[in-house]
Amino acid sequence: MSAERLLLGVLAMLVTAANLLPGEAVEWRREAIAHFELWRLWTGQFCHWSLPHLAGNLAAVVAIGVIAGRPIRRWLAALPMAAPLLSVFLLVAVPGLDSYRGLSGLVGVLVAGAVLEGGTPGRLLGVAYLGKLVFDAATGSTSALLPAGIEVTWAAHLGGLLIGIALAVAFRLQRRSTQ
Repeated sequence: MSAERLLLGVLAMLVTAANLLPGEAVEWRREAIAHFELWRLWTGQFCHWSLPHLAGNLAAVVAIGVIAGRPIRRWLAALPMAAPLLSVFLLVAVPGLDSYRGLSGLVGVLVAGAVLEGGTPGRLLGVAYLGKLVFDAATGSTSALLPAGIEVTWAAHLGGLLIGIALAVAFRLQRRSTQ
């Protein structure tokens, strides 16, 4: 079995388990992580506040897959490794954030992949994503997919995009070393 297939299987298991278990037990929660509940570094990026929240995030992943095609698989396979990096980013960059749930931060990783792998539609998606990121940061917006009182955590989207850029560099270096 290839490493990519194995990691895609891990991704599927993380998404499934994180959404079947009680959200309070798996969400990214600063205090719990400080008490060494380290699984939350992974599961918090994959659990969701509600079924519409999960559906919206999965729809974004599917749309990116349609835009970028088969090359996005390696980006998807990287998400189990990107999840704890994004969690650490949130710990450092957003000290006032107490809890977080959702795949949308990791969607930023996939957007970086779509920009590189998806041609003009991928680049247009990247511009739209940046525009939405700026809007969310400026307005502190909410989403119809989130329960009342839950704001969009735009810093997670920014962190995902930054991790995606770092991953792009890693993929380029890997490609050079195998040539």
